[in-house]
Amino acid sequence: MGTNAEVDVQSVDKGSIMHPFSALHSQSAREALIVKSAEGVWLTDATGRRYLDAAAGLWCVNVGYGRSEIVEAAAAQMRSTSFAHSFSNFTNEPLALLTERLLQLAPAGFKRILYGVSGSDANDTQIKLVRRYNNVLGRPSKKKIIARAGSYHGSTIAAGSLTGLSLAHRSFDIPMPGVLHTGAADYRRRPVHITSEEEFSRFLAGELHHLIEVEGAETVAAFMAEPIVGAGGVLVPPAGYFREIARVLKQHDVLMIADEVITGFGRTGDWFASPHFDVQADMMTISKGMTSGYFPMSACLVSERVVDVLYGEQSDDGFFGHGFTAAGHPVGAVVALANIDIMEAESLPNNAAVMGSYLLERLRQRLDGHELVADIRGHGLMVGVEFSRDGKGGVPFENARDAGWLLGKACLDEGLLVRGAHGRVVAALAPPLVLNQGEADEIVSRLERAVERFTNSLMGSEVH
Repeated sequence: MGTNAEVDVQSVDKGSIMHPFSALHSQSAREALIVKSAEGVWLTDATGRRYLDAAAGLWCVNVGYGRSEIVEAAAAQMRSTSFAHSFSNFTNEPLALLTERLLQLAPAGFKRILYGVSGSDANDTQIKLVRRYNNVLGRPSKKKIIARAGSYHGSTIAAGSLTGLSLAHRSFDIPMPGVLHTGAADYRRRPVHITSEEEFSRFLAGELHHLIEVEGAETVAAFMAEPIVGAGGVLVPPAGYFREIARVLKQHDVLMIADEVITGFGRTGDWFASPHFDVQADMMTISKGMTSGYFPMSACLVSERVVDVLYGEQSDDGFFGHGFTAAGHPVGAVVALANIDIMEAESLPNNAAVMGSYLLERLRQRLDGHELVADIRGHGLMVGVEFSRDGKGGVPFENARDAGWLLGKACLDEGLLVRGAHGRVVAALAPPLVLNQGEADEIVSRLERAVERFTNSLMGSEVH
């Protein structure tokens, strides 16, 4: 088939394309939304209809769509060096420049960076680094990793095991051995006897402490958490949470891995969310916003504490048998650099803080009293509007999946793209950081109309 040949996209999609995170049985009966073009915060489909993308793709298009600066930087690098690997002693200039830039932007304490191509493979890599760290230290039994219920850390066997959502586990025989889960930092679903955020943080830290003691501290190697939970429902941690967690980890000599795949690169109003929430990370995972989705790239930032152990291994000269073909790709590196240039020149982290506060305020003004709205929460341009059967009472829908589908459809019918959440009914909003006030108002207006659609559709279904 030539490059200019016509293709029936719907037919090929229904008959040949296997979609990630989709209902396979009913997929062929549904019409695909064919994206034809995108600019700023807007997508246009094959029929010419425009959608306001309040999800930045998959939480990733931080600088917005259609940035010619990134396209031109990628094309120039492709003409110069279309590919260069980073195995053994090979490297390239863009990768060195990017590494310097990232270490300057990142929280203090990180010393080296290992690159990958997705958040999932980066979290896989973190597991291997943790295992190797303890092997070099002569602690072969200290390998278990604890994540949290409701978290999302990827979809490979290892990263999918860390993910605390059953949809990533079913039919795949995961979580794999050696991965454990503790409670979610979800203040709305706290035990009834807890009356403050600080008390809830101490309660969750106590749960973690108990789990480590039951398993044996000599077997627990690391704890992984998102500063703000994304796909699990936009859960902002209660006051003091990571400070209390840090005490437990220090007591048991357990490494802290911060998953900043979503929260990194301005999403929360700062370059990274960890400092704001007192996350004291030994390792950090980044991806999505690093290139704004224009090129697949990820990275593991590793602290001096861990690096010194790994580089101190004497056996076989410390040979490190891990890596990916496209890791450290020069085109990805220049895309990331151009992306960061835009973010700095346009002060996008600050814009996320300003527009995030505005969006949150406007949503609360317009939706806070609705009969089905349970909570409106967020930080920066990560905002979640959660729904329940009785609104503020918080009684969950008996069939959250179907209710969530109705909400998503109502938003789509209003030309608004949002993310959902497994096990709860949430409109998760994470628009590109270039969002302006008029576009924020448009999100609120479209979501308000979608909520009315959603409410009416519930009345005509058995979901409510």
